[in-house]
Order: sequence, then C-alpha cells, then structure tokens
Amino acid sequence: MRTSIRILALLFLIFPFLSRAQSFGQIDAPVIYLKWCSQCHGIGGRGDGVNSTPDLAINPRDHTDSSYMATRTDEQLREIIEGGGTRLAKSPLMPPWGKTFSREEIDALVLYLRKLCNCRYDGITSSEKLRRIDPNFR
Repeated sequence: MRTSIRILALLFLIFPFLSRAQSFGQIDAPVIYLKWCSQCHGIGGRGDGVNSTPDLAINPRDHTDSSYMATRTDEQLREIIEGGGTRLAKSPLMPPWGKTFSREEIDALVLYLRKLCNCRYDGITSSEKLRRIDPNFR
C-alpha cells in the first residue's frame, strides 16, 4: 500500500513537468504576434497598432491586405522579420527579430501572416505587377 501511495505521489510531482515539456514543442504564433508585433501592426494585423501614427514616414504594413501580401514570397517575409525593415528597404523602425526569435518561431510567424491575409505568394512581385500596368515603371 505504501508503495502505491509513493508511486502516486511521484506521478503527481512529475506530471506538471511532463505536460509542460510537451507544450515547449508547440509555437503559438498568434501569441508571439500579439506580444511583439501588434504594437505597430495592430491586434488584427491591419497596421493600426498603438505605435502607428499619421506622422510616421512609413506606416506599419497592413498584414490583412491580401493584394499586397500575395506579392511577397515567404522568404521575403522571413527576411524582413529576421533582419528588420532596412533589410528590404522598408521602415527603419521595424526592428530585426533574428536574435529574438528562433527560425521555427519566424516560420510560424510567416504562416500566421498568411492566415491574416488569407493569401499566399501568387508568383508575381508587386514591381512586376506595376510593370504590367505601366511598362515605364522603374
């Protein structure tokens, strides 16, 4: 009887650690986005976060804008998350997150951005689309 009680007590002591270890493998991109990205991009990803003001030279990207987001490859999204706005000639206010997030977290954020815009890369960059409309576009 005492052995059974000891085994049960041991299970109760280690069970919280076992369940926590399993959850470490799961990356919750919406939580990461809410904590780190929503201040500028907004809770819903519309570029209307508390740090987005009309006087900014470059406003935060609206991640729900599928017409724009479909012109960006997943690799371009990874690059801007990892290297910040200046990596792709965007806003210098967009910080580089490459030292903050793991590769897996960045990949999860890219998937989350695709959910926000309900789109995927359509095979044509925005500058290519503009050249089709106006051949003189540079």
